[in-house]
Amino acid sequence: RRAPAFASVPPPTLALLAAGSRVASFAKGEAIMVEGEPVRGFFLVLGGGVRIFRVGPDGKEQLLQRLRPGQSFAEAAVLTMRRYPAGAEATETPTEVLEIGGEAFLRLFEEDRALARAMVASLSTWLVRLVGRVEDLTVMSAGARLARYLLDLPAREEGRRLSVDLPIPKKELAAFLGITPETLSRLLRKWKDRGLLEADGSRTLVLRDADTLLAIASDPSPAAGL
Repeated sequence: RRAPAFASVPPPTLALLAAGSRVASFAKGEAIMVEGEPVRGFFLVLGGGVRIFRVGPDGKEQLLQRLRPGQSFAEAAVLTMRRYPAGAEATETPTEVLEIGGEAFLRLFEEDRALARAMVASLSTWLVRLVGRVEDLTVMSAGARLARYLLDLPAREEGRRLSVDLPIPKKELAAFLGITPETLSRLLRKWKDRGLLEADGSRTLVLRDADTLLAIASDPSPAAGL
């Protein structure tokens, strides 16, 4: 009920969904679903964290999304009942997910309009995120992507400065932004030298000039932020 995707679904329908579901626990790095495997259901994160990714022909991973408790994934795959289009693995120990059986879900989906509307809304949210990711990776420069990412993080105001915590390691952040770890390090170092930000520990950044970062995030030129 606390999950946004199911907030409008009536309790009797939720009870039927629960009857066709199971709770599974995973250790950090353990696979929850494997890209290309037949669909068996979709998932709701109950605790811990999950990362969604795809592996390219060259073997490189592209991070698509990181999920926290209350978020669901693989609904679209269930509606086609074919194969998972991406992989998912736990990012924390333990990570708990509710696996909702595909066949039971599809029966309820056809019978319950509230559930159908909730799933359409959830899929629409995913589509908006995906369009944003495609725009980031194909249109925006590396500097613009990084600036937008930092400005979108929850921030603590410290006078005229903003303090943000990186939720993922820098290597994984580089993969999410579609850049190399070296490019990420070079941008952060250059922005530190320019007085735009400073590091406060391994995961905390102090944004000293949010206005300039916003200008970089909005700059369509390939050299934005360089």
